[in-house]
Amino acid sequence: MAREFSLTPARVVAVETPFRRIVTELPVPESVPILETLYRYEPVAMRGQPPVVWDHAEGFQVYDRWGNKWVDWSSGVLITNAGHGRAEIIRAITEQANAKLLTNYCFPSEIRARLVEKLASILPEPLKKVFLLTTGSETVECAVKLCRTYGMKVGGRKKNVIISYEKAFHGRTLGSQQVGGIPALKEWIGNLDPGFVQIPFPDGFRTADTSFEGFTRALREHNVEPNTVAGVILETYQGGSAAFAPPEYMRALKEWCTGHKALLVCDEVQAGFGRTGTMWGFE
Repeated sequence: MAREFSLTPARVVAVETPFRRIVTELPVPESVPILETLYRYEPVAMRGQPPVVWDHAEGFQVYDRWGNKWVDWSSGVLITNAGHGRAEIIRAITEQANAKLLTNYCFPSEIRARLVEKLASILPEPLKKVFLLTTGSETVECAVKLCRTYGMKVGGRKKNVIISYEKAFHGRTLGSQQVGGIPALKEWIGNLDPGFVQIPFPDGFRTADTSFEGFTRALREHNVEPNTVAGVILETYQGGSAAFAPPEYMRALKEWCTGHKALLVCDEVQAGFGRTGTMWGFE
């Protein structure tokens, strides 16, 4: 159950800095009817954040309509890496809305051709295929499907194991949560697929051993035969703790996957498009 916050307005210390301003009670008295409507019609899982009603944003600042502003440390829950309110992004969205084509899904269109060509042009070799999907969870589900399809093609039906990492987050759907490494998020599933196996992430903190031997040892401890592994998936950095695997570990992992005909998947939902200083986090 998400943490619940009181909807009774309380006096708080006023704040006035270049990046933050608080000039009202919290929650703002005028915002309580909005919060009550959300509480009435949304599940309890949506109550995990402080009772601040977002109104608009610019750059990394979020504002309510009553004179308060905050720093958006969430980055729009990790999707506003270019900032809020960018004029060129607003312009592109407006132009597409004015084109009156709401969606075309799998049917061809020029704008989709331009987009996939652009994405392919900024991907390193040999990554030159682009499949546009909607969410990170959906994309992880697709990655699992690709891994297992390829695994069974090259190694038969026994080659279906997906290796991922403890404390990882890959989404909230059935498959993506089984890929994830947070046990509490899987309690609802009941009958976990034994083909999803999590091993320690080599962060050098919770897992002191960052050598690649730790990977092969973990497979042995989980009784996983290398020839049954269809794919290895990891966040390029673990979003819950900003933990990176050492570059030498990643290079060894790539070689291991190539040698054992397994696909290596870097989940870049939180790491791609410049968030780590390079276009792609795996670079």
